[in-house]
Amino acid sequence: MMVAWVLAGAVALADCRALEVRGAPGAEPCYRELAAAAADPALRAEALWSAGDVQGANAAFRQAVAAAPDDARVRARWGRLFLDVHQEADAEALFSEALAIDPDEVEALLGLAKLALGRFEGGVRARVEQVLERHPGHFDAELLLARMRLELGEVEAVRATVERLLERGEIEPQQRLDAYAVLAAADAVQDRVPSPWVARALALNARFADVHAVPARLLVINRRYREAVRRYQQAVAVNPEDWAAHAELGINLLRVNRHREARRHLQLAYHGDPYNALTVNTLRLLDLLDGFATVEEPGLVMRAPREQADALAPYVRAEARRARQQMAERYGYTPEGPVVIELYEHHDDFAVRTAGLPGLGILGATFGDVVVMDGPAAKGIADGFDWLSALWHELAHVYTLGATDNRVSRWFSEGVSVMEERQHGPTRQRSVPLGFLEALAEDRLLPVGELDEGFLRPRHPAQVGISYMQAGLLCELIDARFDGGLTAMLRAYRAGRDTAAAVREALGVAPDELDRLFDEHLKRRFGELLGNLETFRGAVREAHDAAAAESWPAALEAAQRAVALYPEYVQGDSAYLPLARAAEALGRDELLDRTLGAYFDAGGRDPWALRRYAARLQQTGGGEQALAVWDALVRTLPLDGDLRAEYGDRLAAAGRHVDALAAYRAALALGPHDRAHAHLRVARAELNLGHVEDARREVLRALELAPRYDAALDLLLELNGER
Repeated sequence: MMVAWVLAGAVALADCRALEVRGAPGAEPCYRELAAAAADPALRAEALWSAGDVQGANAAFRQAVAAAPDDARVRARWGRLFLDVHQEADAEALFSEALAIDPDEVEALLGLAKLALGRFEGGVRARVEQVLERHPGHFDAELLLARMRLELGEVEAVRATVERLLERGEIEPQQRLDAYAVLAAADAVQDRVPSPWVARALALNARFADVHAVPARLLVINRRYREAVRRYQQAVAVNPEDWAAHAELGINLLRVNRHREARRHLQLAYHGDPYNALTVNTLRLLDLLDGFATVEEPGLVMRAPREQADALAPYVRAEARRARQQMAERYGYTPEGPVVIELYEHHDDFAVRTAGLPGLGILGATFGDVVVMDGPAAKGIADGFDWLSALWHELAHVYTLGATDNRVSRWFSEGVSVMEERQHGPTRQRSVPLGFLEALAEDRLLPVGELDEGFLRPRHPAQVGISYMQAGLLCELIDARFDGGLTAMLRAYRAGRDTAAAVREALGVAPDELDRLFDEHLKRRFGELLGNLETFRGAVREAHDAAAAESWPAALEAAQRAVALYPEYVQGDSAYLPLARAAEALGRDELLDRTLGAYFDAGGRDPWALRRYAARLQQTGGGEQALAVWDALVRTLPLDGDLRAEYGDRLAAAGRHVDALAAYRAALALGPHDRAHAHLRVARAELNLGHVEDARREVLRALELAPRYDAALDLLLELNGER
């Protein structure tokens, strides 16, 4: 809301605002004149803030609060200043203080809602609706609610609401501009370009960049990144001093792999607004990326930390090639250029790459044909993170986004990716989390028409994870029940249909009928388990507790009960693990082998279990299967150099010298403690392949590191024909 303080003998704040709204050059001198003349520190703070003097405004607000400690509005406006300069914690504290004084202070209520909106927290819509209950028809609250509804695809309803708001007679010029920006965003997401609302806004204020930036933000939420870049470019062309638009342009240029341009706009943003953490963090990230190694081949660019790239590249290359062959056929789309894959050593670096800030809850993201994700050094199988399955998940997004020109709904793209992991991924784990089953049992799943909300505006912390699994299982049902249903859905999304229309057009059923079919399918599939969830949980706890106490008969009995109830469950607390340990401790070799085999076949990847299974297979004559288990173990822990070397030894013993050489080279790339021995291993593998000169070169490298290394000297003599 606009402040309307007026002092005798001074220019009214409203008059300065009128100049600013029109984009007139006299606005800043007007604000500075007002600040110099103002006796009221609250008025001085507003004027200094609008003139761009953030520090002066902050000091004036401090004086204003001291002079009027019970004035909730002054505290709320001070909070908005902090929000404007990205100091969210201070803003939140001031909004809360304002509401403690006056629970109906609308500026504070909306400030907290905007904070939650920027953090993609749940319950924001309810907060704004509560503001409207207390302040019916409040323009800014109505507009904020409209923007949220746009994110969820309620375009026509939003258009009608905002057009009604514009019919009011008392609208301030800035409010009119903000409404035009929302309507321009509605046009952008529906491909109504050019939008008449852009022209109206620029006629009122030729420097109003938000008429392009607000549509750009909505396009980003809808993952239409290249279109968003074009809109942000228009925003900074309209107002070259809109530093937030420069920052967002830089971040989105980075998302579409245009690094040099991204740096230029981020540097401009930093010089204009050094308080923006997104800008600072992303510039630091670009410096980090400059140190990454790049691996390129037709159809692929991989970037990873230099010391990890050689070890990870073979797996990334293999999955990217497999995706190009299989997913292109399944979804009718082949990327025109290379797919870019970036793997991060630290989760917070990935988070900054994705959203500009650390602390992001997801582990991977796809921006069209650019995939960024945690690598195996950031999180591991102990954290429930199977990095190659996550890579396959993100690669599936490349194909669903590309097949729809980035117009696919979020739930459907995520659902196809989860389905791909489960049916075609490197691990193909079919386990369904217990949280999802509990939500199913309690009838807490969202209808398909609202499923996007489970990703964008979750109602409770667990809803995002539940929505991922729901979307994946729903896509499995569509794939099984409707011939060609998945590709038909993609075609409908590409044509601009929303979810309800896509379901009707592609599947020939109404959304509520699809919900009914899905519910019946889930009840058939999980019905017996749903009635025994607490029994299952209790058996799992009992098995793990007994195993920890080395009460092996009790552990075995409880684990067998749990496995019988839910044999597909191989997540971190799986009962297969205490069952295997108990079987081994009790000398039940046949049960041990059967347990480890079932766990592995169901997608379990606990390193102890895989090592033990491979050893048992080796003992019982299953050499080829043992190597397959070893391969899965090394894929799970690709940065364990000792493991890669040991795998190489087993491959060499089996006569698979090409694969052994690859394993040894990966182990060498990871910087082993005994580099001389690592070079010797490579030399022997080269010799086994008949590469005499390559073998000699590796032996000499070993001897450079350890001149008296007997094994290397012996191999050198052999290579020279002296023994």
